[in-house]
Amino acid sequence: MNGKNILFSLVLTTLMVITTTGFAHRGEAFIDDYKIAPKENFVPGEAFQQSWEITYGDSGRPVQVLLKETKDGEEYLIRTGYFEVKYVNGEKGFGVRSLKAAEQKVPESLNLKVLNSVMMNNQKMISSTKLEKAQVLEMIASYLPELINENYQSILN
Repeated sequence: MNGKNILFSLVLTTLMVITTTGFAHRGEAFIDDYKIAPKENFVPGEAFQQSWEITYGDSGRPVQVLLKETKDGEEYLIRTGYFEVKYVNGEKGFGVRSLKAAEQKVPESLNLKVLNSVMMNNQKMISSTKLEKAQVLEMIASYLPELINENYQSILN
């Protein structure tokens, strides 16, 4: 690893610690307590190559993460029965995006109620450089709860 990559990794790790610590002080216990596991019985296909589940706390409702590799990078589709977004990781950086109409399974009206538009805008550019795949799932698990409006936080825990 060259010096630039080491410095970037240190800065990114520091930001993750600060963000996680900030959430812990707000009393959102599930933020620190999540598990990421490969989705059982997932069959890779043309649309998605890998899948994981993120479970916050003792929730019985995991968040599904589906990886789609594109010519521009990786798209991580985040889907529950109540909302869906995607995080994009490519040469232009890492950040959240709304889904195109053709990708949506959750009604747009419900998605708009659950997702916080201000936080969506704030997370459009989390990193200005492409992240290593190993970091992406941790970043998604850490940042995703910020996107959920306060009155819908129970969806995750």
